[in-house]
Amino acid sequence: MLTVIMSKMGIPYDYSGADSLGMDCSGLVQSVYQEAVGIALPRSSAEQFAEGMPIRRDDLEFGDLVFFNTTGKSPSHEGVYVGDGLFAHASVSNGVTVSFLDQEYYRQRYVGARRIVP
Repeated sequence: MLTVIMSKMGIPYDYSGADSLGMDCSGLVQSVYQEAVGIALPRSSAEQFAEGMPIRRDDLEFGDLVFFNTTGKSPSHEGVYVGDGLFAHASVSNGVTVSFLDQEYYRQRYVGARRIVP
């Protein structure tokens, strides 16, 4: 999974995009899971938030999905936890990148996590 995530680093943000020309957060997660482990996830963050098993923040493991409320409509943003407090996601300003969960912006907007792969 890490190899797939790394191959997507730097792809620009594109709302509703899910390919090398541009992708949004749910498109990134959907493509990572499809390419890395052959799991087809639904397209939207809200639909993906309904998948898998809820995980406490203290129990996060590599590959878990982390969700945020960035627009007032929850969840509206997501990423893939990669360990050490970091998650990969598609940022509007930076494209596919890695950020800290404890960064104030994300810490204040965190709404939960899901484990897709047991």
